[in-house]
Formats: sequence, structure tokens, C-alpha cells
Amino acid sequence: MTEERPVQAQECYEHHMLLKGQLDRINNFLFGDPEHPDELAVTAKVNLMFNVLLEIKRWAIGAVFTFAGCLIFLGSHFAKMDNIAEKLETHIKQTDTAIESIDRRLVNLEEIIYKRGNK
Repeated sequence: MTEERPVQAQECYEHHMLLKGQLDRINNFLFGDPEHPDELAVTAKVNLMFNVLLEIKRWAIGAVFTFAGCLIFLGSHFAKMDNIAEKLETHIKQTDTAIESIDRRLVNLEEIIYKRGNK
């Protein structure tokens, strides 16, 4: 029995060292390898991608609100143009009516003058 314990202890030590090596590899993969500082760790890459996605989200939200603001601005200007067009149309109709009225008066005045001149 005493002979098995050192063999079992050696096997446990080897297994422990194997697990420690795997944990070190996982740790280096996730949080960076001190022997290769120029390589980015996975967590740094994920954080970088997350920050880029947040920035894209901010830009997208800003673009949507900017587009909505432009649509509201253009809509108000189109409404003003419609009001101006209606007012101009009304003014042109009134001017046409006034011109027709003046033309009728001139025709009547010419008839009156012509009739007086012929008598």
C-alpha cells in the first residue's frame, strides 16, 4: 500500500500540472499572454467590438432623429408653400375678377361715349 501512494501522488501531480497548464492557456487566451503582449486578448476584442457596436447604435439613433427632423422641417416648409400658393391663387382670381369688372366698365363707358358721339 505504501508503494501505491507515491505512484498515485505522482499521477495526481501530473494531472494537476496538466489541468494547471490548461487553465494557464485559457487564462492567457481570455486575458492576454504576458509572453506575447502585442496580441489582443479575446476579452479586449469583445470589449472593442461592443464599444464599436454601441457607437454604431448611437450614430444610427442620431441619424434616425436627424432624418425625422429633416422630414418635419420639409413638411412645415411644404405646408407654408401650399398656404402661399392658395393665397396667390386667391389673389390672382380676385385680380382677374377686378380686371373683368374694369373691362366691362370700359366697354360700357365706350358704348356710352360712342352713343353720345353719334347723336
